[in-house]
Amino acid sequence: RTIYTMGFLAVAFAAQAEDKSLILDVPALAHASQASVEQVLGQAEFCRNAKYGLSCRIAAHGVEIVFVNDKAERITINELGDTPYDPTAITRLGLAAQEPAVSSDELMQWHEISGISEVTLFPDKDKIDYAQISISPPPTKK
Repeated sequence: RTIYTMGFLAVAFAAQAEDKSLILDVPALAHASQASVEQVLGQAEFCRNAKYGLSCRIAAHGVEIVFVNDKAERITINELGDTPYDPTAITRLGLAAQEPAVSSDELMQWHEISGISEVTLFPDKDKIDYAQISISPPPTKK
C-alpha cells in the first residue's frame, strides 16, 4: 500500500512539473500520510496539534494540511498566484471542471467532486485569495 501511495504521489508530482497551470494535485494528496505528502511538497515548516489532528504548514504554495490519523483530511492553499476567481479555477487543483453548488461574491463551493467532500474558493477581488478542501466530511459530534 505504501508503494502504491508513493507511486501515485510521484505521478502527481510529475504532472505538476509538466502542467504549469496545475498548482496542486489535490486528489493525489487525499488521505496521503504526512511522510508521503512531505516527499512531494517538501518538509513541513512546523506542525501543531489542532482540533481534529496534526496541522502542518508546508512552504510550497503556502499549504496547510491537517492530518487525522496520519491521513491528509483538510488542505488549505494560501498562495494561488494570479488564479482568476472563476469556476474553472478548480482545474488548477487537479479537479474536473464543473459548476459550483454555491457561487457568490464571497465564495464558490463544490460538494462531492472527484471523491473530495468539499472544495471552497475565497476571492480577493478578481483573484483567488485561498482555497479550503475537506477530503472527508467533518466528524459528527456524539
